[in-house]
Amino acid sequence: MASTGTFWQGDEYDHWCGEFEKRRGEMQQRGTQAAHNALLRLGKREEAWRKQYIHTVANEIVTEAVENGCDVIAFEDLTDIRERLPHAKWHHIWAFRRLFEYVEYKASERGVTAKQVAPNHTSQRCSRTDCEFTHEANRDGEHFHCQKCGYEVNADYNAVVG
Repeated sequence: MASTGTFWQGDEYDHWCGEFEKRRGEMQQRGTQAAHNALLRLGKREEAWRKQYIHTVANEIVTEAVENGCDVIAFEDLTDIRERLPHAKWHHIWAFRRLFEYVEYKASERGVTAKQVAPNHTSQRCSRTDCEFTHEANRDGEHFHCQKCGYEVNADYNAVVG
């Protein structure tokens, strides 16, 4: 999500990762040489699709920043994400890392800095500069409601602008 309110959903990415996984499973069950060769080709197509998809999202993020006069694009630092989110699928982790790398180099070409920020409490801290109250009760799923000042907004948006 951007501070401008633009969301980039991972639903399409998740859908196609599932489709590739399903197709891979079907081919693996056949056990023939032809299926093995098809599996190798599918792997190459899947890798190319993933790269293209993430390049497209990276371009959209950088364009959004440039068009809105942003000089910094911030991502959560995803170091140790596997430990923090043990149920995250491997393709999510791969996508986050690669997306940051793509945005970082594309942004630098357009005079924008991409950086990683510590994720600690960003979703629990009120983004209103006159409040900034942090409490775990402030966030309930996708909804943010500050227990101190009453500010209500989408939780991801609050984390981005905070």
